Amino acid sequence: MSKYRLFHTLIVVIFLGCFLYSVYTRTPEAFIMTIIVGIGLLLVNHKMNKKSET
Repeated sequence: MSKYRLFHTLIVVIFLGCFLYSVYTRTPEAFIMTIIVGIGLLLVNHKMNKKSET
């Protein structure tokens, strides 16, 4: 498994866990936490997998 696929899979699993927690608890705080974590994971995924422009 390549490094890209490993990190992408971990990010998807973490987000899925947060999303399921949000659905299970059904509180506004959990929904906001899921959005914040999701945006953070998107930024991490983009930064880690950005290709060199040179």
